Amino acid sequence: MTDKSRILDLAAQSNVTISALDARGLYTTELDASEQGAHTTMALQTGDESQRHSDSMSLNEDVMAEFADGTGGTFFHNSNDLEGGLQKLAEAPEYVYLLELSLENVKQDGTYHRLKVKVDQDNLKLQARRGYFAPAPEKNKK
Repeated sequence: MTDKSRILDLAAQSNVTISALDARGLYTTELDASEQGAHTTMALQTGDESQRHSDSMSLNEDVMAEFADGTGGTFFHNSNDLEGGLQKLAEAPEYVYLLELSLENVKQDGTYHRLKVKVDQDNLKLQARRGYFAPAPEKNKK
């Protein structure tokens, strides 16, 4: 989470927008016939390997989505229309607003702070970071 927050901070400071395309297209998180399943009777009973596989696939997608959302980019996924996805990623938004948050009164303890941004108007798409890590205090080097 700290690394993701730093990347989002650097992107904002550098005026960089990150968009992503999940080239897997439509997919299932379940093990398929081309992958080895459980290797033990216990794994068959608990479904641990299948669950790990599913979690891993979802987490990979979550990172791409967070980078796109946090920088005002687009995340194209769950579609086999990769050409249409690339076209969508190349489209510029009609309007962009940048909000800044002052960290002047934030305790520099390295903790995570959630952000909540609301727009009081219908039919708008809002993309915003989900939160940030407060700067951690500098460690004294000896």
